Amino acid sequence: MKLIQVKPDQLDISDELVRSGSAKQFEERLKASIEEIGLAEPLKVAPLPSGRYLVVDGTMRLRAIAAVRQSDPSAFATVPAYVMDYEHRYEIRFQTDIYQDLLPSQLATLVEHLHRAEKVRKADIARYIGVSPATLRNYTGLWRLVQRGGLFARVVELMDVGVVPSSIPFAWLRLTATGIRQVLDEHFADGASVELWIDAQIDAARQGTPMRFTTEFVETTTGSLDPHLYREDAEMRLVKRDLGLMKGQAAADKPPPVDVATHRDRTIAVRHLKRVAEQSPDPVLQTAARSLRTYLK
Repeated sequence: MKLIQVKPDQLDISDELVRSGSAKQFEERLKASIEEIGLAEPLKVAPLPSGRYLVVDGTMRLRAIAAVRQSDPSAFATVPAYVMDYEHRYEIRFQTDIYQDLLPSQLATLVEHLHRAEKVRKADIARYIGVSPATLRNYTGLWRLVQRGGLFARVVELMDVGVVPSSIPFAWLRLTATGIRQVLDEHFADGASVELWIDAQIDAARQGTPMRFTTEFVETTTGSLDPHLYREDAEMRLVKRDLGLMKGQAAADKPPPVDVATHRDRTIAVRHLKRVAEQSPDPVLQTAARSLRTYLK
């Protein structure tokens, strides 16, 4: 799928492709989410002979963007969108409805089953269900939370009912069992039994009165703990692997001493620059990020 940036006034909507029965409460939450973190999932569009684009999937997101632009006309000068074949518009719409009707945990289980049992590549799964590779990685993270069990699996239950966002599973995965209990106890349950608090939140959500926590809140509360409450940093493991490869070289090719902290910082910087180069709407930032990333690598 080709990802493009398209102006909102170049997009057309067809009643045949609009998802029916949308709830006003959901649309308000969607608008608030887009205002807070931007558009997490691009639209899907099909080119028209007129040079405009038909919205195949994302009508509600487009309406939310229009509402944001009413209060801030400078917002969303362009919108990210995947370009699809016009002939496949109904098939894509059908696939998306299935995807949206599954709970996060159900979709995570489906993705892992297709990958592990059916040997389907995850890049192909992302294309089949019409999501970005980054979103698919989140479902892998959800599956890992379920596999860890205990409070990790219970957090996924909270994701299923919308109490905590399902878009940042790795914020929870980086914690130890002690770490996740401390976060839930001190910042979510407010002194109550964590398990009983979770049960109460799930019941309230099913009755239509959920308590909702923002992405920023989850990232803040899980990101400021003592070091021993985190699992080993994946990036540090990468550095250790690189150092191990260096040690295995022949004596004549011994590398110079490596500053682990500097190497780790550089790895993090390259990762962030890659995201800016690929996702920033500003072409100047994209060019600068690509150049600096090439230098650091």
